[in-house]
Amino acid sequence: MKNYILFLFVGSALGLSACQSTPRPYNGNVGYQIENQSSNSATLAYTLAGRQNQNMDETKLQRACQKVLGMNKQYTINLLTTNEIANPALQTEKFGRQIGQSRTSIGLSNTPDLHNSEDYATRQALDARPSTLRVVRYTCS
Repeated sequence: MKNYILFLFVGSALGLSACQSTPRPYNGNVGYQIENQSSNSATLAYTLAGRQNQNMDETKLQRACQKVLGMNKQYTINLLTTNEIANPALQTEKFGRQIGQSRTSIGLSNTPDLHNSEDYATRQALDARPSTLRVVRYTCS
């Protein structure tokens, strides 16, 4: 019984870690985009979020190449450019209420809202996003 539980735990951990390096098509925030493709090479732009981890990034780039060109072999990756951009998903919240066309706003503290039962710090932690994203342009052949 203990071995079964251990096997189940290790299997689920491996499954979750495998999902972290799966390449995803661009969704407006992160993912890869095909810029140019031929039968044996492709130029891709991959937008990455989170901390820089060279091994994980190489794995993501390699798997995106395999998804575009075919899963049967390892591809040679040639980096063209690496740029940092501002995260388009970040939005500043407007506090207070707008009064007509004026710039005057009145903010009320301790008013009930949709998140009244939640802790403010917990809500901020769940809404946390990186302020910058890295766009890596590369070719694989």
